[in-house]
Amino acid sequence: MYGIKMLKIKESYLNIFTQTLYWFLFLTTLALISSRVFPHSDALITLKYIGFSLPRYWFIFFCLLLTTQWKRLSTFKKYSLPFIIATSFYYLDFQLNIITKTLNTKDFPSYTLVSANLGEGVELERLEYIIRLYNPDTFVFQESQNLSGFKTFKNYPFKDCKGHLCFISKHEFKMVNFLGNSMFDGYGNWAAFYEVNINNIKVNIANVHLPTVRRAFSNFHNFDAVHSNRVIAAGILNQWASLKENVIIAGDFNMTVTDNLYQRNFTNYQNAITDYGIGFNNTFDYIYRGFSIPGVRVDHILFSGDYNIEKASVLVNLGGDHRPVLSKFTIDNGEE
Repeated sequence: MYGIKMLKIKESYLNIFTQTLYWFLFLTTLALISSRVFPHSDALITLKYIGFSLPRYWFIFFCLLLTTQWKRLSTFKKYSLPFIIATSFYYLDFQLNIITKTLNTKDFPSYTLVSANLGEGVELERLEYIIRLYNPDTFVFQESQNLSGFKTFKNYPFKDCKGHLCFISKHEFKMVNFLGNSMFDGYGNWAAFYEVNINNIKVNIANVHLPTVRRAFSNFHNFDAVHSNRVIAAGILNQWASLKENVIIAGDFNMTVTDNLYQRNFTNYQNAITDYGIGFNNTFDYIYRGFSIPGVRVDHILFSGDYNIEKASVLVNLGGDHRPVLSKFTIDNGEE
């Protein structure tokens, strides 16, 4: 009798666990899908931010765990589980772009841009290796010290480093404007805007570092303010880009492509990694006491439709918790 009673208790706990896990995954799925279907809705925003702060592998792990309790699921739950699993792969942010890229048939000179957040420091040997291997035309850095005097950039004569944003280029550029974090009660700059001549075309480039969500978790009283700041910053960028031609927005967006703010503001642009990358391309790692766990893709290079992207990849980290993003591209000046 005792054994039967313990077995019933075990079954009861397993049922409670299974149902709780299912509904948690179901609500998470709704939050993710709602970001894409209803990008202007902030429903389930807290759950979305919690999902942002966790390594992406947890979702597929819990889906697999739930499948081991298949017999405990109702008919509806069994039919909806494949949809939840499919959403977990979308959440993992896996790219499979195997379609042939548009060829540069006019032999326009290619231009290579690298964006990197240097908040946790930089190892100059790794940076020099990237320069030797890829020979970038321009670097845009976020959370950066003033790198203007570094010998690493001896072949980059044009530099602008202010407010923790750096724009370093082989080509002459014009610094047009900047936006300071003082508007969000912070310090430094969160956006800087430049004009560069590429293939006889004026190109508008924004180097950005949007407000982070981490402040919301250090103090939940800041949650509304943090979300409001992110809405304002993304809206300003979208408005700026809509008024310009030949636009590139590069930097640390502090948002993934599944974020409703990204879906609301940036889906009209080519995302170098989303549209041309292959595999898992996380740009931010979770580092704790020396251990590094692959995280999420929050660093992006976005293009308006005027560009032909030839290459896009996430590079090895430069010593911090972010990985640089590289894109090689051309732009058609309309000449035959």
